[in-house]
Amino acid sequence: MTVYSDPLPDRTDGAIHDLIEVCEDGARGFAAAAELLDGELKSTFEQLGAERQRLAAELHELATRLGVSRPESGSVKAAAHRAWMRLKDMAPGDNTHAVISAAEEGEDYALEQYDEALDAGLVEEARNVVARQRTEVKASHDRVRSLQAATA
Repeated sequence: MTVYSDPLPDRTDGAIHDLIEVCEDGARGFAAAAELLDGELKSTFEQLGAERQRLAAELHELATRLGVSRPESGSVKAAAHRAWMRLKDMAPGDNTHAVISAAEEGEDYALEQYDEALDAGLVEEARNVVARQRTEVKASHDRVRSLQAATA
């Protein structure tokens, strides 16, 4: 493990905070979507939510190891939040495709945020974690996209 005696570049702090928020939003969003779905789709979304929560926990651990400062206030990225919030207006039994489409929109945003973080010039340890997580987010994104296409 690398110990940083100098403050991390702001871009590393900011990128890690943003990704934590995106992962936590995704975990909540997948859980909300699962409540609106049945059977295998419900199980799939519960699993995706648990995976996203695991990624958030890993980023929290990374932040602690690197000495990333806690933000004074949230910098919620509104686009992903809006996509997931559309689920609040839906009820169980609503259009399955609409639920999955909201999730797919959230996944598009998550993938964009991972790409931006990787372009931000992160310190090596953070870059390695973020690159590995991006691969997992891309797999989830593709899974949700295929579910979306199957329910169209």
